[in-house]
Amino acid sequence: MNKFKNIFEGLKIAYGQYQKGDRATNGNKQGGKAFIVRKNVSDDLWEKHLQGEGPALGIIPITEDNTCRWGCIDIDEYNFDHSKLIQSIRNLNLPLIVCRSKSGGAHVFLFTTEFISASLMQSTLKKMSIGLGYEGSEIFPKQTEILVERGDTGNFLNLPYHNEMKGLRYAINDNGSGCTLEEFYKLYDVYSCSKEEVEKIKIKEKKIEEAFPSGPPCLNKLASTGFGEGSRNNALFNIAVYYKQANPDTWEDEIVKANIKYMTPALSNSEVQQLIKSINRKGYDKYRCKDAPINSVCQSGLCRTKRFGVGFGEEEMPILGNLTKYTSNPPQWFLDVGESRIELKTEQLYSSPLFALACLDQANLVVPVPKAKDWKELFLKPMMQNLQQIEPLQSLDPINQITGLLQDWTTNRQSARTMEDIFNKLPFTDDKSEFTYFRMDDFFAFCKKNNWEQDKTKTGNLIKRLETIFVDETRIPIKKQYPRLIKIKTMKKTETTISNVEYHKEAF
Repeated sequence: MNKFKNIFEGLKIAYGQYQKGDRATNGNKQGGKAFIVRKNVSDDLWEKHLQGEGPALGIIPITEDNTCRWGCIDIDEYNFDHSKLIQSIRNLNLPLIVCRSKSGGAHVFLFTTEFISASLMQSTLKKMSIGLGYEGSEIFPKQTEILVERGDTGNFLNLPYHNEMKGLRYAINDNGSGCTLEEFYKLYDVYSCSKEEVEKIKIKEKKIEEAFPSGPPCLNKLASTGFGEGSRNNALFNIAVYYKQANPDTWEDEIVKANIKYMTPALSNSEVQQLIKSINRKGYDKYRCKDAPINSVCQSGLCRTKRFGVGFGEEEMPILGNLTKYTSNPPQWFLDVGESRIELKTEQLYSSPLFALACLDQANLVVPVPKAKDWKELFLKPMMQNLQQIEPLQSLDPINQITGLLQDWTTNRQSARTMEDIFNKLPFTDDKSEFTYFRMDDFFAFCKKNNWEQDKTKTGNLIKRLETIFVDETRIPIKKQYPRLIKIKTMKKTETTISNVEYHKEAF
C-alpha cells in the first residue's frame, strides 16, 4: 500500500469519488455524479481502494503548491487497442505506462521520481498526446494552478487497481497482458523520470493533414480511419454542415465529392440530394454530435474552439474545460478557461456577457459572447455533464455560520441592560430565565455588516432550524408596544485563548 500511495501522491486535503448512474440506452458512457470530499486522504482510504471496498479512490494530482509527481492522458474511446498504443509509445521512446480505464479506454501515465511543476507536467503530456495522435484528449493535472485559498481543489482521476487485478483498471505490459500490482511497480521503476529527464524528452509531432480545416476534430479523425457503412448517412450529414459553413457558395458540390471520396461504398445520388434538401431547411443545419459515428470520437471541448466547430463561427472561444462546483450557500464555481482558472458566481456562469466580464477581470482574457441560446446549448450544458462537486467545509455551512453570528451578536457585543433597550437595536438576555430576546431586523442588520449574503427570509428560516437554540417567536409588551421578538436559549460567551508561552525580555 505504501508503495502505491507514494506513486500516486497528490493533493492531501481532498479526494474524489464517483457515484454511478444509469447506463445510457444508446451505449454511451455510464452517467453518474463526481464529487470531491474535503477530508485528508487517510491510509484507510488507500487500503480500501486496493481491497475494492467502496468506490474507487480519486486523487487530485496537483498539490497545494501547484506541483505534481504524476500526470495522465485520458483517452476515452471504446473497443480500444491498447497494444497498438503501447507500440507507438515505445517507437517514440516515451516513458509512459498504459492502464486500462474502466470504460475500456486508456489512462496513459507519466510518473516522476520528484515533484515537478504542474505546468511542466501538463505541457509535456499535451505534446505527447499530439505526437501519439490523440490531440484533444483530457490531460491530468487539468490545472496548472488551483485556488486553494478560495476553496478550489482541482480535478481528480480514479486510480487503477481498485480491487487490484479483480477490477477493470490495471496496467498493461508491452506484450499486451494485464499487470499484477507487483508487475506495475516494476514498470514504474523502469519508466519513472527525474525532472531533468522530463525536460529532455523530445517528441516528434505528427503532421496531420486536416481533411476539414478548422472543422470538428471528429470529422478529421474519421476521415483518417474511415466511415463505417452503417453510419454513412449521419457522417455525410455532419460533413455537409461543415461545408455549408466553410464553403457556403460551393458546399453542395463539395458534399457530392466528399461522398465519393470518404464513403465506402458511396451513397446513391438520390440519398445525397435528399440530404442536401434536408440541410437547406431552416434550423436543420446543425451538427448531430450525439449520433454514431460522431459520438464515439467526439472531442466537444476542442471542437468548440474551432471556427467551423460547434462553437459559434467567426470568433474562437478558448477551451472551456473542467467545471467544479463548491456546494457552499451560495455556491462557488471554478472553471478552466484556456490556461487560466477562474472563480464564478452562478449568475456569471449562466450569462455569457457576465462570463466574458469575469474572464476579463480575472484572467485578462477577451472571449466572445455567444447568444443566450447558443451559450446554454453549446457550452453550459456540455460543461455540466462532467461537473465535479466539492463538499463545503463545515465552518462554511450556513447553519454553522448563523450560529456563530448569533453567538457574536448576543454575547460578545454590547447587550441591553433592560428589555426596553431592545428599541436601541440591542439583544436582551434575561439571566434568571436564561433566554435572550432580539428583533429580527436588528440581528439581520448585524449580519449584513458581517458580509452575510442570505436574505432576511432565509436567515429567519435558518434560525428556526437551530433546534437546540431557537425557542419561538413572541410578542412582549414593552412601553405600550408589542414588538415581534425572536426568543432563543442564552448562548455562552466565546472564550478567548491566552498564550502561556513565557515572555522573554529582549536585552537590546
